[in-house]
Amino acid sequence: MKDLLGREVKDLSKELWWGVPRNQIEWYPTIDYEKCIGCGICFITCAGKKVFDWDIEKNRPIVARPYNCMVGCTTCANLCPVKAISFPSDEYVKKLVKELKLIEKAKKILEEAIKKQQKGE
Repeated sequence: MKDLLGREVKDLSKELWWGVPRNQIEWYPTIDYEKCIGCGICFITCAGKKVFDWDIEKNRPIVARPYNCMVGCTTCANLCPVKAISFPSDEYVKKLVKELKLIEKAKKILEEAIKKQQKGE
């Protein structure tokens, strides 16, 4: 499947995020269409994950693949010139980090990668 710009689109909802199926994590953008001006920055900027589709008739983005959104990413909201995009609170992600013990897991992954690098692997 391809989007309006001809980019390949994949459904990433069943992929794992730190061992948890992505579709079990409620992290994705919500669009306030009262504010949205249809500029397209969100649609074009989300090139890697392709969360959005474009409604040609209404000239606005649609959150078509919410679980393609990278957990913790808020780039589209940060770039939206009219603040029409929102996400769950930072506390939601911080709770996941704590519950899934991600700091410990990330440190272990980095330590192993450093050891391999030092061994020349």
